[in-house]
Amino acid sequence: MCFSIEADVVAGVALLPVAALSLREVRRVREVPFAALPLLFALHQLTEALVWAGLDGHVSANVEQAAALVYVLFAFPVLPTLVPTAVLLLEPKGARLRVAPFVALGLVVSAQLMYFVLSGPLTVTERAHAVLYGVDLQHGMFWAVLYVVATVGPALLSGYPSIVAFGALNLVGLSLVALIYREAFASLWCVLAALLSVMVLLHMYRRRRLPDQHRLHGQPLEPVH
Repeated sequence: MCFSIEADVVAGVALLPVAALSLREVRRVREVPFAALPLLFALHQLTEALVWAGLDGHVSANVEQAAALVYVLFAFPVLPTLVPTAVLLLEPKGARLRVAPFVALGLVVSAQLMYFVLSGPLTVTERAHAVLYGVDLQHGMFWAVLYVVATVGPALLSGYPSIVAFGALNLVGLSLVALIYREAFASLWCVLAALLSVMVLLHMYRRRRLPDQHRLHGQPLEPVH
């Protein structure tokens, strides 16, 4: 697939109705972070469209750099904490301990990646139909492994089959991207994760309409008004 400004715009716009449907299924405050993932990924892809526009000379360098920084901040420091937290909040109260360590790990990974992103220059280049974001990561492979564990591990240990499927597909995608095009890892995996966020809608839909023994054991919060 040829990734470009058009691909990011199409992916971002296509996810907006998915995001709307997912958020419409929310009935508890603790469901919001997970249900909002398609919206966040949609905005993330539209942000990268601005990066492409800058590389093509359609917007100023300042706009391109700002968009690149927002894109990288979401991809690196935000996701390792957001994803495990979103999964933890969905789990029944008695089952959250198995996910809690991933939230702690995500916080550590997020803090370290935030430091790397903000302390060093961020470079943006185009190569072979992908955007390469250059961040001065020390011990990059070590932090990459912890990143994968923090973002994928909680979903794989979830009590909900639809969330396990979401995690498994993301793990396969992460592995393929790392093997095929490691240099553009951030850009290509985020495209894949955005597309897989359709699984979030599937979970929210099933959560409302099918019997769910796990949810019955959880402690419900107040409905969203």
